[in-house]
Amino acid sequence: MTESEISAAELDEFRKQYGVCYSIGDFTPTVCAIAGMRAPKQCGGVPSENVLGFASKELNGGKIEKMLLFCPDAIGDVQRKRFPELFGKVEKISDVFLPGVSVMQCVTPVCYATIFSGASPSVHGIRTYEKPVLKIETLFDVFAEAGKNVAIVAMNECSIDMIFRGRAVDYYSLRTDEAIFRTSMKLLSDSNYDVIVFYMSDYDHFGHHTDVFSEKSVEQLHLAVERFEIGCREADRVWSRFNRLIAFVPDHGQHTVHDHLGTHGTHHDNIPEDMLVNHYYRIRKGDR
Repeated sequence: MTESEISAAELDEFRKQYGVCYSIGDFTPTVCAIAGMRAPKQCGGVPSENVLGFASKELNGGKIEKMLLFCPDAIGDVQRKRFPELFGKVEKISDVFLPGVSVMQCVTPVCYATIFSGASPSVHGIRTYEKPVLKIETLFDVFAEAGKNVAIVAMNECSIDMIFRGRAVDYYSLRTDEAIFRTSMKLLSDSNYDVIVFYMSDYDHFGHHTDVFSEKSVEQLHLAVERFEIGCREADRVWSRFNRLIAFVPDHGQHTVHDHLGTHGTHHDNIPEDMLVNHYYRIRKGDR
């Protein structure tokens, strides 16, 4: 089997186990398809027909030109079910809502390696919580090859900041979620980038140190939704001339254990609270 075939088989195992049609590994081939680009070589994900169908209709056969990709850590389907009205705001401003499944071990570097390569963990090589630079092709390599300007805005030395190094990408490594958000909106306003990835780690952080649904954690869920709403408004304003995608792209869920601390992805915790995760796509046609 080729590496892409191995990835495809492994991603499909998780889809079948949880009875869903979408894997986080489907994100990159979906995005590449609606942007008119090839998928990374080791990709085994499948482009979402729901997204492709909506994009074709909305864009009149055109392609996505600008992307704002919001990556809030550890916000899974269990969080959506606990706060349906809150996440209803995300669904309302999105065009396609895809209930999906993560991969094991569902910790941040493993999951975002799969999200941005379309490859399964055994192929991309990150199987546990470690942060080596990925050696396989990713979305970022494909977009750089096509001459696109890409920015990754994330916490200094976090997974997203570390594992995608060595690409023709601009890296903005910051110390707080607030600085990450403000910098991302400034980069968007300057309109020099075709793709902006911005990451949010505080929900995951407070979940681990307090409880998945503690007051501090829930505050971060509200902030995540608020930042997505602001990102959508700003992208629609600044990129109004361009065909654009704004996506809500978490990596996994999180659950509380007996000591009232949040956790996810331990080897014996292949459970729905951790594995079920939803992606949201907002697609708009440029007005030029």
